[in-house]
Amino acid sequence: MCTGRCPIRSTVLILLASLLTAPRVAAADAYGVRLPADGLVVEVPYSLGTHHEHVTEVDGTLRIDPESLRLERSRLTVPLASFRSDDPKRGCHLREALGLDYTRSRFPREHVCDDHNRLPASGPDAIAFPEIAVDLTRGGPVASDGGLGGEVEAEGTLTAHGVSRPIRLRLALSRASPGSDALRVRARVPLRLSEFGVTVKSANVLFVSISVSDEIVVVVDALIEPLGAGARSGASTEP
Repeated sequence: MCTGRCPIRSTVLILLASLLTAPRVAAADAYGVRLPADGLVVEVPYSLGTHHEHVTEVDGTLRIDPESLRLERSRLTVPLASFRSDDPKRGCHLREALGLDYTRSRFPREHVCDDHNRLPASGPDAIAFPEIAVDLTRGGPVASDGGLGGEVEAEGTLTAHGVSRPIRLRLALSRASPGSDALRVRARVPLRLSEFGVTVKSANVLFVSISVSDEIVVVVDALIEPLGAGARSGASTEP
């Protein structure tokens, strides 16, 4: 038993006191993504204008502190099967470019979509990379409007076609509606296909070769909702 000074006991008491008085970091809430009826728009410039492809499903969870807008580790995935195009052949060519393993497939030497705009279910010409993944490691507010909203910058990696690259996103957040816990998130995210080893094979129409630009833009306009409030990730409903 200590009859004089007890340095160990004093240190323990000081540590306990500091823990009790230290400000607590708010726990991040889990949010799911709800897309508008036509999904996310992907702008794909080509020789004669701009195609607009659509992503109809985003899975995964975002972890955000709704008060500080601090972002914790989060992961979102986009199934390649969720891409929708107003031209079935173009849609199949997009799945070729993003989903096939060029070291095994006949693509890009030649197209492998069949007459019904489908890819083989198995074999070297089957989809090898079935999803695109966004892993966000950190993020926080750049500017705030004083409420549940503002601009957030997030960092992480984007993995497409089996290749991962660093990504930095600048997102505009605002309340979906007065009093709502849901947030509306908007952004324009430019991506270079060549950075992910993606080749889009040119098409010949009336003796004219039509090629796709290397840079595409993903237009984000969606809702993120607390999962505890009954939000369903990947639902397709107008914001």
